[in-house]
Amino acid sequence: MLSCSHVLCKVDDIRSAVRDYQELGFTVEWGSAPERAHNALLWFERGPFIEFFQLPPAFLLLKWPMSAVNGVAAGDRLARWARPGEGWRDLALETDTTALHGAHRALRTSGSRVSRVMKGRRTRPDGDRVGYQFLATRPARLPFVVSAYDPPQRPTAVRHPNGATHIRTVRLGIADHDRPAFDALAGHLSEEGPLRVEQAPHTGVIDVELAGVDERLDRQKLHGAVFSAAVARKE
Repeated sequence: MLSCSHVLCKVDDIRSAVRDYQELGFTVEWGSAPERAHNALLWFERGPFIEFFQLPPAFLLLKWPMSAVNGVAAGDRLARWARPGEGWRDLALETDTTALHGAHRALRTSGSRVSRVMKGRRTRPDGDRVGYQFLATRPARLPFVVSAYDPPQRPTAVRHPNGATHIRTVRLGIADHDRPAFDALAGHLSEEGPLRVEQAPHTGVIDVELAGVDERLDRQKLHGAVFSAAVARKE
């Protein structure tokens, strides 16, 4: 089964984003050595996490080589990540590595347009290597599927000075014209968890609700991320 792994937020300047979220009272972990990192992670002790990433628009030029090697769905996904603008850009659904290949076969059998299963890796700030696998869906507006990190990366203890404890809900909008493709993916989704799917004019993450934050967040420092009004409600 697939579960909600993490929400991806595209930012123009990763260092500025990390600084702003730290000022908002979050503990943020660099994805790799800070001087060359292009992503950062906002962990919680349970449930989905948030990934901030920076990707120059020039990466749009890699769409066609990526499509040729890993399938059109992979090229479309890269282009989506690289397009200008800040804010929620994607949603990752997680399964284990074995089930990822099973989901890939099932999705192809159902007629879904997916990429090859691709391998990813990064080097943490402490020098340890992290591996994972993922596949892209098409249209690129839909969530993609990723395996768990190997080795596991969730910290055993996470404390955010602003009181945030976990993501209570992730609202995902699905447009009518994307419903058939999403339904093929949703057949593998766990019914439990924070993901809430609803009809919307456009497909994508609508907002994220955090538990434990007792005051509203300064929108000027959110880099386009949208948190629901209930963010101010304690659990």
